[in-house]
Amino acid sequence: MNDFDPELEAILKHKTAFLQKKAEFFQKVNQNGITNVTDSDIDEIIQSAPIPVLVDFSADAWCRPCQVMAPVYKELSHEFANRVLFVKINTDHNPQAAGKYRIFSVPTFMMFNVGEKIAQRAGATPKPKFKAWIEEVLHRIQ
Repeated sequence: MNDFDPELEAILKHKTAFLQKKAEFFQKVNQNGITNVTDSDIDEIIQSAPIPVLVDFSADAWCRPCQVMAPVYKELSHEFANRVLFVKINTDHNPQAAGKYRIFSVPTFMMFNVGEKIAQRAGATPKPKFKAWIEEVLHRIQ
């Protein structure tokens, strides 16, 4: 005879499935640093992330503002580890994503939460100002 309440058992099964899905997701991404994505996986990452996703659409090979922002983005990826997933996509090699997300200049940064775009900014900016922008966006969704 089962001593568990059927409703409690259903809740436990749902929670277990959620935690397994979350663990599988985090095996695919870098929680303390930058995850590089492509046309083929950017949408899956954005849609399935259990935390906000910040995407850096850039072209580091030739874009001077992208090159300036690269170390800032990397530093902040460590500072916001486990709170924000930092994702980077090269727009030169991934034109479908650049077109889908209507990227007209690089670098462009987009923040997503539960698959929905919640903020966007373009261009290079000093680290304190960029960090303040991230914190302000996170504050709005909490």
